[in-house]
Amino acid sequence: MADNTRTSLRHDDGDVSPRSWGVTQELIGADLAAMCEGPPVGPGTILRRLAVHARWRAVLAYRLAGFLIDGRVGKPAALWLTDRTLAGSGAELQPSSRIGGGLVLKHTTGLVIGGDVRAGQRLTLHQGVTLGDRHPYGGQPRIGDDVTVGVGASILGPISIGDRSTVAAGAVCLDDVPADCVVAGVPARVVRRATTAPDQDRR
Repeated sequence: MADNTRTSLRHDDGDVSPRSWGVTQELIGADLAAMCEGPPVGPGTILRRLAVHARWRAVLAYRLAGFLIDGRVGKPAALWLTDRTLAGSGAELQPSSRIGGGLVLKHTTGLVIGGDVRAGQRLTLHQGVTLGDRHPYGGQPRIGDDVTVGVGASILGPISIGDRSTVAAGAVCLDDVPADCVVAGVPARVVRRATTAPDQDRR
């Protein structure tokens, strides 16, 4: 793996060691840039969006909680932030999960990310998404880079979702999903595959 592992904890990276503040700052910067979903904006605009949009505050609180969760002193603060995020946005984002930079939350209501989830960079999640286990302590997903998960979709159990794949709205993924495809249905099945090689320079 490239040095992306230092900042983003790719989906195949099992590292759960405490994050440094520098790495956390990099992740926050990548998230806020991705949340703009368009041309870069200035610090003033970002502050205004943090003030008025719950989904922006949810991303920031998730990263701060992820930084704090491994410390004896910081853990209570991390859990408090997680609880306040749930109360204020409807999203339950467990701080022990590991998601790479560029996280985009389209909407937060009903969003659940389990504590053992590992995901790559530029993950996009819509409302009502569940990333978790099929039964207690049964394992949780490993998700690649540039994955989009649609409204109300669930990815459950110790399965892998390949890079650049899309999980359609309402789908329930119980098995591995290959890279560069779209899956839909209950249970989810591949309905479309990429016909051309991905443009590695496109983001």
